[in-house]
Amino acid sequence: MATRAFVLPVSYRSAAAGVVIDVRPFAVGLTFLSVLAVFLLSGQMLNLIGIPYDGTGGNPLIKIHPASYLSVLAFVAWIMADGGPGIFLGRVWRESPGLLAFFLAIGLLVFQVIFVQKTPISQVTDNFILTACLFASLVRLAPGEIKLLAYAVQGILVVNSLLGYAEVLGGFRLTPLYVNGEILAWDWRATALLGHPLMNAMTTAICLVSLALGAGPFRAWPRLALILFHFGALFFFGGRTAIVLSAVSLLAIGAVWTAHLILGRRFPLIVAALAVLAGTLLVIGAILAVDAGLIDRVIGRFLDDEGSAMARVAMLSIFRDMSWPDIVFGPDVGAVKAMLPRIGTPMAIESAYIGFVAYYGGFVTLFFLMGLAAFLAELVRRFGPPVLMPLGIYFLISTAVSSFSTKSLELALLTSLLVTSFSCRRQSFERMPPC
Repeated sequence: MATRAFVLPVSYRSAAAGVVIDVRPFAVGLTFLSVLAVFLLSGQMLNLIGIPYDGTGGNPLIKIHPASYLSVLAFVAWIMADGGPGIFLGRVWRESPGLLAFFLAIGLLVFQVIFVQKTPISQVTDNFILTACLFASLVRLAPGEIKLLAYAVQGILVVNSLLGYAEVLGGFRLTPLYVNGEILAWDWRATALLGHPLMNAMTTAICLVSLALGAGPFRAWPRLALILFHFGALFFFGGRTAIVLSAVSLLAIGAVWTAHLILGRRFPLIVAALAVLAGTLLVIGAILAVDAGLIDRVIGRFLDDEGSAMARVAMLSIFRDMSWPDIVFGPDVGAVKAMLPRIGTPMAIESAYIGFVAYYGGFVTLFFLMGLAAFLAELVRRFGPPVLMPLGIYFLISTAVSSFSTKSLELALLTSLLVTSFSCRRQSFERMPPC
């Protein structure tokens, strides 16, 4: 009879050695830490505490985000919890075929980066390996665990929006915003926990639209309050596209609910009262925003984009100096980055898809986007058609920002938020089943 040296609630067994070690608690703990690191340790925050994550030079291992290391460790722990790589792959094939296709696409991208372009792997790691490992870990959490993590994520985003209000109204920044090594003292937008105003705006927009669709562990009254609270924060983050897409999405969701009510759908009285209260608070908030001059700032963002629209048109000229083999199979990345100041986009190409072709080539881009599409289809398969709206918001925004074509945590933020929220989705305000 085997002697139990460690008795922990997991599944790695070594009968020959007489040891039973259950690693599931470690896998769960590492998964929680990975998600917390994604939301709490932005690139700007790492730079602020002395880790040159976005700086040039230095140890290449420091250029990889801590969440990536944690997510890979969690991924390995879940493989052990499943009983080994063979059993794990079989389970992935049965339960998440889209994830397997995504891993294959990542493998092709890794080959391109390491053996063809000979560039650092940190960008692929933080964008895609982190995202895939996080998803593989999150879907293995028990209902109680995913609910607890959903509360943690929603709590962090409430603090993030609160910081957005506080930074603009108080005239300070939690994390400084730099461009080309110079601090942007003139930019009024909040940076909060997620670092960049546009990252904050995108994540907040996806969060509030998901809440409006019934995602998250909340009941009616806190859900409506959070939707209103986050929508107001969008104006302090200054994301024009996020504001417009959120407003359109909320109007569409409201129109569907109104149509159901006209057709005789019943609803609790508390929901009607909260909706009236939310509308009243929205009007009061709009009046206060006008009085404080915030609306003028936001309108100024729409009227004067400081050349960003022209930069997005000019970025197409980057292909003019490339040969067809470079465009198809991938150019020299250093040469592409050297072209950016000349075409008016000194930081990065302001489109994830154009940037991906410019950095990796059309062939790799095509096959990688097929793998990414399979991964997103996996999200839709698991959580249903409602998840299409927040996904659509993300990919519309990514057409106008560098997003996953440069080193970014956007996909990891998106995946963590959607999985934790829609795993606890409440189907309607009429019936509130436990999460």
